[in-house]
Amino acid sequence: MVKYTINLKPKDSQDLNEEYRYSLGLTLQQENNPEQIFTSEIRESMRSNLQSQSACEVNNHQLNQIIKNWLEDIKEGYRFSSVTLELRPLIYSKIDQLQEGGNQEIPTLVYPDSSEIMPLWGMLPPLNFC
Repeated sequence: MVKYTINLKPKDSQDLNEEYRYSLGLTLQQENNPEQIFTSEIRESMRSNLQSQSACEVNNHQLNQIIKNWLEDIKEGYRFSSVTLELRPLIYSKIDQLQEGGNQEIPTLVYPDSSEIMPLWGMLPPLNFC
C-alpha cells in the first residue's frame, strides 16, 4: 500500500504552520481508479477527522472541493496534496442548529403610579446667560 496525504490549510490563518492532514493507504488498483475510494464512509471519516483536528466546519461543498483536488493529484501520481480553504469555526455551525425555546411568556405590565406627580408652576429661568 502507498500512503497518500491531503493537507488542509485555513485561508486566513495567522499561523503559517497551521495545517491539518488526512491520509489513506491505497493499493495499486485504487491508485489507478481513485474515484472508487471515496465512499460515503470514507467521506464522513475524512470530514470528522478534519473537523476534529481544526475545530472548523467542513461542509459538503468544501469536502467535495478537497476530494476533487485530491483525486486530480492522485491521478497525476502526487502522494502529497495541499488545499487552502476558508474555514468557519465549528461553533458557528452548532449555533445555527441551536433550538432554544426560552421563556415565551409576555411579562405582566406594571403601570407607574402617576397620582403623586404634580406639575410645577413657577417662574422660568432667565434667558440671558451672560
